[in-house]
Amino acid sequence: MSFGWAGGDLLAATRLAWDLYHNCYLVARDAPDEFRQLVNELASLQGVLRSLRDDVNSDKSFLERLGENRKQTLERCLAGCYETLHKLEELVVKYRNLGISNGLQFSTKIKWVYHRSQIADLKSKVMVHTCNLSLCMSSIGKIETSLLKALERQEASDAVGETPDDTNSSLIRSRTESTEPVEAPETNGLGLQGMHRRFTGTTLVDRTASEESTISTSEEDMSDIGATARPTPMTTSEPFWPSGKSRRSPSNTFDSKPSPPNPLASETEHTGTRRKTLHNGTSKTNGEPSVKGRNAPNVLEAVTEAMKELSKIRQREISKRPLRIVPQDPVHRPDDSLKEKFQDLVNDELKLRRLNAKDWLRVATWWLLKTRNSMEIYEKPQISTVRGSFSRSSDSRSPSNQAYVDLLKASWILYDVILKDENLTQLLTDENRKLFYNLSDGINEDLLSFRPVDIPDKSTLNLQNLNIWELLQPEEENFEDDDILPGLDHSRWITVEQEDAGEEDERVLFRTFVNAEIGGKRYRMKSKGAPYLLILSTKEGESEPRVTICNQSGTLGLSREFTPEDLRPPILSSSPLSTPAQSMNTEIIANEALPLHFGRLSVFVSFVNDIDFNRFMSIPEKYFNAVGKREPRQLEKATETVLFRSPVEIFEQLKASTMKPSNPRHLSQSCDIRLLETTCHEGWRTTRRLVVSSSAGERRPWCTEFFLPLSRVQLSRDGISREIVAKWSDCCHEKMGKTDGNYNKVYSYYYDDSNPNIALRLHFRTQADATDFENTIFKLSLHPTFKWTTGTDSRYVYNVNDTEPTPKQYKALMITHKRLSWKYSELFYMYRDTDYQYDHANLRVRFPQVYYTDYISTHVDKLYHPRPDQLPQFSHCGKKVGNLPLTFDDSDVAQAFMNSLTGGYELVFSRRAHWITTKPPSRFGSQKSNKGAAEVQLWRKPQPSANNSSNTTYSMRLVSRWDDRVEDKWMTMAIPRSATSGGANNAKDSNRAVLPRVEYDRGRVIDMANLVARSPRVTTDARKSGPVTIAFETVRGESPLSFFLIWMDVLTRMPDREEFAAALDGTAPPRNQSAVSDLLGPLGQAY
Repeated sequence: MSFGWAGGDLLAATRLAWDLYHNCYLVARDAPDEFRQLVNELASLQGVLRSLRDDVNSDKSFLERLGENRKQTLERCLAGCYETLHKLEELVVKYRNLGISNGLQFSTKIKWVYHRSQIADLKSKVMVHTCNLSLCMSSIGKIETSLLKALERQEASDAVGETPDDTNSSLIRSRTESTEPVEAPETNGLGLQGMHRRFTGTTLVDRTASEESTISTSEEDMSDIGATARPTPMTTSEPFWPSGKSRRSPSNTFDSKPSPPNPLASETEHTGTRRKTLHNGTSKTNGEPSVKGRNAPNVLEAVTEAMKELSKIRQREISKRPLRIVPQDPVHRPDDSLKEKFQDLVNDELKLRRLNAKDWLRVATWWLLKTRNSMEIYEKPQISTVRGSFSRSSDSRSPSNQAYVDLLKASWILYDVILKDENLTQLLTDENRKLFYNLSDGINEDLLSFRPVDIPDKSTLNLQNLNIWELLQPEEENFEDDDILPGLDHSRWITVEQEDAGEEDERVLFRTFVNAEIGGKRYRMKSKGAPYLLILSTKEGESEPRVTICNQSGTLGLSREFTPEDLRPPILSSSPLSTPAQSMNTEIIANEALPLHFGRLSVFVSFVNDIDFNRFMSIPEKYFNAVGKREPRQLEKATETVLFRSPVEIFEQLKASTMKPSNPRHLSQSCDIRLLETTCHEGWRTTRRLVVSSSAGERRPWCTEFFLPLSRVQLSRDGISREIVAKWSDCCHEKMGKTDGNYNKVYSYYYDDSNPNIALRLHFRTQADATDFENTIFKLSLHPTFKWTTGTDSRYVYNVNDTEPTPKQYKALMITHKRLSWKYSELFYMYRDTDYQYDHANLRVRFPQVYYTDYISTHVDKLYHPRPDQLPQFSHCGKKVGNLPLTFDDSDVAQAFMNSLTGGYELVFSRRAHWITTKPPSRFGSQKSNKGAAEVQLWRKPQPSANNSSNTTYSMRLVSRWDDRVEDKWMTMAIPRSATSGGANNAKDSNRAVLPRVEYDRGRVIDMANLVARSPRVTTDARKSGPVTIAFETVRGESPLSFFLIWMDVLTRMPDREEFAAALDGTAPPRNQSAVSDLLGPLGQAY
């Protein structure tokens, strides 16, 4: 049962539209805005096509009711739609062949600048096809001509743009004059005749057969189908708010997370992208101007006019559809006198503000909810009156009297205000129609609970609170704050059923009516009758409970997270839902109000009874007790702080060996993730833990924690995606094979950073949250003293302090690496007394002995395995020694790094010397040292001026290191001022620099804070004095340049001895440019 044209049919087009929408939706989240707009247009188109398919399937006379012009228009619309979808399919196939699996790869694997105009053009055509098909399915007569002309202009523009090499065209359409009937060849099944035959088995002229096969449906069923199957155009009418202020919701919105509907569903629920038409005929989507195709303005102008007509027709169709409403109970009706009183109370307020149908329905729902709340309290055996009454009916003998009056208010608004005003009933949208039915059903259901003997008499009714409007406090009318009063409709909380309250991504956990004092002492007033609705809710993608308080008129809507501090004083009670050990240690104080601070506005909430109070407080208390692990622990010898906190949309534990989901999958949504750091008295013992907790909306809240080392945590992230995959190791690796010396096996569990056994997948709400998490993992919580980048590796130097048992300061070096798609870090500690080798020629630094942390488990050398329910945990930290080589790309960066390791010194000279000797000159023997070559460095440190002079003076220190075969390899000395001012014996015809008698230190390590050699082999050899002679190389080390440039380098650079002397004097070494100029002439000058 299908009809075809040029190899395609309606069912194939519907399926193709769905497939394209689904495939594009999978990569649209992080794709450019133009592509995401195209996805929204595809969603609208596939919804319209499925609606057409459902209409043809359910009503075989659907095609017969179309006029001849409408049939031709529909046929041409379907043909053009299929052609556009085919072009888009070829583009999607091209993307798939390039390996594009997510939106972030658009900018890396395709030339987005080139494809941008192509996608924009396809988006405009899809939008036009959606509008055209919607118009063809509607009862529109006067815009038929303009639509046909728009289609002809579009086809003509497409024909001009096509070339013989255009392989995207899979359809050859017959061009005819608009005055001639358009018929497609029946051989291909093209035309309405073919469509009708394939769907109904009859022809359009075969009336009898079609009537016999027609499926009859009720008017109400057809109206329901039309309401759900056809897209609802946006109306331009703006609702009037009860506050008297016109609040316009943003019209240029874009759904960044469209949910693909089920392709097997027969009904479509879809909201298209809202568009705003400008005066020049162009369209604007989401605040961004669309890219227009060839002759697109003519088509868009026609479509815009058509959409306006379609909106009007849609509105008329809605108004003609019968309302599903429960008739008013004849027994429970307000009498004429009570109606007059209601009307008088309403008229006074309507002079100040105007209400639409939605506003009236919310007011009626408000009183229905207050009735149910009052009756629920009335049926409870225990009622507290300490905090004040729940309504003014508490002053009478029976609280049910006020509840009955509140129910009559809702009934009067529904049946005597809305139904009797034709202007209001015509503005009923699908959402309001649902509320209309629920409200009428709820009113009549609650009225049935009042027996005739329970109905108060007329005199009792007149004693109750008859006000339709709740009173407002001064702060409610005057307070405005963008952060506290967002543009979201606060009336979304006022619904008949609790599960319908809030937006689609919100869930109400509890709601009740309360009294409240709003604002400061000078403005807040004590309320009566519980005129405020207090809501406890959660939101999709967030874990924390949210508390909201709103009023009847919608002028007040305060919302924020409910925190554990809200459970503390003045509320200090122990909840029965928690164990004594887990209790928040709170106690109900009946006379105290609950303070809730919303930014700069304070609200003091008083519950009408203890039952509501306990129910409201027990939900967050139960949640906070269940997720108590995520709070910082109070430790005796350590301090724990929260480094990172963020909601995650998806949390999943993976198999670390395969990085695949486990079976069954451990996947949770709307979780909270926190990274806590435990700092001990010794800085190198710092550890972290990752805590993930469930949403407060979970029936059974949970919380899980993971041990997290400071280094070797591997992260994988695709560009700036919101998803991060992490893996690392804990202390649960088993080691076997050892014995205790008595042939008994011992079992140990240890930390192995090369074999991760924990893997998580985290999908954050925003890219910024994912970036903050990544930075927190790859950095310490301290402020770095120096940082640099080598290739893709980032490196940081930190100052770390130990307070006990011996106070000291040392350095920490954090190095990040990237291997394939994984990024990880290494953390090393360097104490003050250390050893290093600095190779200035190759820009390399090697630390033969650095320390890193090892993590010890609670199960080491035990004669038994741990219990299955008690896996080994982290116990304490240990030290390990390693070797750390570093390579730099620039000599200035290498010197700056070395400077960061000292106590304020600056490296100004570093060269390789042939030898260094401390022997005095001799006439009979060689002065050359047998220790071999050494690295010689000059360091300087600024000194404070004695006379506050502006001239900076420096103290100089010489540091040298022999090779490792010399035990006391380090020699350091302070160079006297006489040497720095030219006193050193530096003959110009020699490569030697001789320092006069100086005191020097020898040792196996060097104190980096003071640049002094420490720990000599023999203590008496720690400090000596004598002359020091240094034999330098003639020039600097080898150069990677060609031989010609090496020769030029030899001529232009002064010998190392002269640079050493210049560094001592504090002067910049001049380049020997004259030699090159004399030899090479102009070439030398250029060099």
